[in-house]
Amino acid sequence: MCLILLSWQTDPDYPLTIAANRDEFFKRPTLAADFWAEHPDILAGRDLECGGSWLGVSRKGRFAAVTNLREITSNGDRSRGNLVKDFLLSSQTSRQFADQLESQKTEFRPFNFIASDGETLFYTNNIQAGWQVLSPGNHAIGNIPLSAENAKTKKGGADMTSAMAENASHAELLNMLRDATPTIDADNDINRALSCRFISLEGYGTRSSSIVRTHKNGQWDFWEKHYASSESQQEALQHFSFRVHSGA
Repeated sequence: MCLILLSWQTDPDYPLTIAANRDEFFKRPTLAADFWAEHPDILAGRDLECGGSWLGVSRKGRFAAVTNLREITSNGDRSRGNLVKDFLLSSQTSRQFADQLESQKTEFRPFNFIASDGETLFYTNNIQAGWQVLSPGNHAIGNIPLSAENAKTKKGGADMTSAMAENASHAELLNMLRDATPTIDADNDINRALSCRFISLEGYGTRSSSIVRTHKNGQWDFWEKHYASSESQQEALQHFSFRVHSGA
């Protein structure tokens, strides 16, 4: 996952709205979002190489997502996708999970991690000490620490703010994620392509977009759109809707 745009507690009817693109090598084996057979409370896509996920939600009202940190080296070899799976399976609060993770962060490949138990939304990475509770508002997370900003996250954050102000539908949010306009003027074609919200390169690009919207009545909606990575594939959109378990 290379760009996560989210609105947290800015709308009394929709406490959390997420619009996110996953960028990955096309050859990496992946399962589309679904409820996991062995963990039926989890709704997420699945990375078949390491078993984790890039973004997911649960029937218990939990959300988690991860991005990599580009140009960062780390001695850790644990898959960052396991952070998403572990948080969704956990019964810990956001604060408890973040505290426990602090002593384990260096074991993982470079990551940005964001998660919510429904009450608290927190962010952490494994190149800086500590973690933080995110305040109500719109946030943009890319492949750099949240404390930094580049043209891609800046434009993404601004577009998300405008979309929320206009009460954008899931279809409009998906269209926003399809923006393939470079955000930097670079001589290097690869860097210019990577600065786009929607990436299209030989063998690598945006493989899926996800929209998550929670309702004050406990309903969660999850849309995932998959994009063709070869001539034999077609674009596909799927939608899931559920209510959070009572007492979750």
